[in-house]
Amino acid sequence: AYQLQTDLFKSGEFEWQGDAYSWKINRSSVPNTRFVEFVTSPNNPDGQLNRAVLKGPNTTTIHDHAYYWPHFTAISEPADDDVMLFTMSKLTGHAGSRLG
Repeated sequence: AYQLQTDLFKSGEFEWQGDAYSWKINRSSVPNTRFVEFVTSPNNPDGQLNRAVLKGPNTTTIHDHAYYWPHFTAISEPADDDVMLFTMSKLTGHAGSRLG
């Protein structure tokens, strides 16, 4: 299953490049670069609703809503996100990994 997922997601085409805020500032120097931004919302442990930093045609945003429980966090507006997951650990089997 791992090889199938690796081939499907073409993970070799992507590499970790740091915080999205630093890319927002320097984005004009790399205009054709494709970005994938992971946004965890609400933030654990403070419950802050986070938004994507990067926008544009070369950006895909993946929202991890693992801690989004409507009875604890108010629904502020309808969601229309590129990709929404409700737990990275269950999707990928990385329960000990920390994303976001």
